[in-house]
Amino acid sequence: MSGLSADSRPFLNAVDSALRRDDRDAAIALALRALDAGQFALAARAFQAVIAAEPFSAQAHYYEGFAEEQLGQLERAERSYREAHRLDPAMTDAVARLASLAARRGDHDRARTFADEALTRHPHHAVAHFAHVVCDLGDGRFGEAEQRARAIAGNPEMMPLVRANATSFAADALDGQGRHADAFALYALANESLRALYRGFGAPGRETGSILAARLAGEFAATSQVAWQSEASPGPLPDGALGIAFVIGFPRSGTTLLGQILAAHSRVSTIEEKPLLAEGLQTFIHSPGGLARLSEMPPTEVARLRQVYFAGVRDEGVAAQGRVIVDQAPFNTLHLPLVAKLFPEAKIVFAARDPRDIVLSCFRRLFAMNAYVYEFLTLAGTAEFYDRTMQLAGTFRTALPVPWFDIRNEDVVADFAGEVRRLCAFLGLAYEDAMQDFAGRARASATPSAMQVIRGIKGDGVGHWRNYEAELAPVLPVLAPWVERFGYE
Repeated sequence: MSGLSADSRPFLNAVDSALRRDDRDAAIALALRALDAGQFALAARAFQAVIAAEPFSAQAHYYEGFAEEQLGQLERAERSYREAHRLDPAMTDAVARLASLAARRGDHDRARTFADEALTRHPHHAVAHFAHVVCDLGDGRFGEAEQRARAIAGNPEMMPLVRANATSFAADALDGQGRHADAFALYALANESLRALYRGFGAPGRETGSILAARLAGEFAATSQVAWQSEASPGPLPDGALGIAFVIGFPRSGTTLLGQILAAHSRVSTIEEKPLLAEGLQTFIHSPGGLARLSEMPPTEVARLRQVYFAGVRDEGVAAQGRVIVDQAPFNTLHLPLVAKLFPEAKIVFAARDPRDIVLSCFRRLFAMNAYVYEFLTLAGTAEFYDRTMQLAGTFRTALPVPWFDIRNEDVVADFAGEVRRLCAFLGLAYEDAMQDFAGRARASATPSAMQVIRGIKGDGVGHWRNYEAELAPVLPVLAPWVERFGYE
């Protein structure tokens, strides 16, 4: 499974040892410890070992599904939740999670059926209520979504995280009703609560996304530019892949949309925001001084890390033979030196969107928390992170010898066939009419953009920032250079 590190072996050995002693409670306790620590890949592997020893454990199937869901493996998660529900029909959590997944992929009838089943047993189950809220928002029933979300947010018996998320959903409902000033106030309130809950990410000595971008800029400027130029070819891509491309940009810039459009091509395999570069990121990006070491990486290490990456591709069940691998992850903008070192043959697809819409959208959306998206909990932090990331992108674009293709979200909305034909030509692919039907393939997406992508090409997100122009006023000067740079004056 991708995302596992070498130091995971002692933990997995301890799980195996407990299972050999037939102490399944101890094995489950260890797996739950990994889950509570946010080590989801490790937890998933541990629960898989438990299931192999005890296939009728509904608890193990449920938690394996929960770990997979956090990793973005929604199809695997659904299979696990279904098995847990089959083994224990009274497991309300499994039914509620099935409701949530169905709501995320736009299957509202099934989502509501599962949610109602869960609420019959547990009338205050937050996950089941949120499934209804997501469906209400998708169906345009904004008043009902607001009422349900406010009820959860105002319930003191709910956990603080649940109440914060409910407040954000209530803000979405107000936005849908055109009550934008009220919506912004609730978004800010929800984010203040989340910022308090996740304050550890902003503790002294911790490197948030904006701090990371600033450090990388300094480190890259101190390296020899000659060291980034392509040397001898590292050889053919593993597993018979025809090529590799990285779709980057910034969250909410349209990378998910592009990834799903390309996934509809018969000769493309899209990988969506998976930790396939994890080992290299830890060594060269997230460790101070890493870019200097990366610039001098010997060919043998390049070859090894390429193999590690493609081992992850295989673990994800992605077909590579005869296909172009499209790795879609907006934050890889920050990781481009690693991408260029490992894959000098890679092509870079840069997704652009009006910076004001991007920053507003990042501030409004709920993300799985990490050191990068922690910045999105304030408007000023979001704008600063965007600004630093775009500066870094410009530096990398000039210095790294990888071909680069710009594509604007608004242009895709306005001229789908024309823009996608240009994109295909850049990737060496022939345009296929099937790409116009990409929305139906996006139902397993795990990103905050999933619900928008499922709806297909819509123009209602273009210029949405104007509804919040007064609230955005403090950060507009920071964004102004990028508004001009990307042609949105």
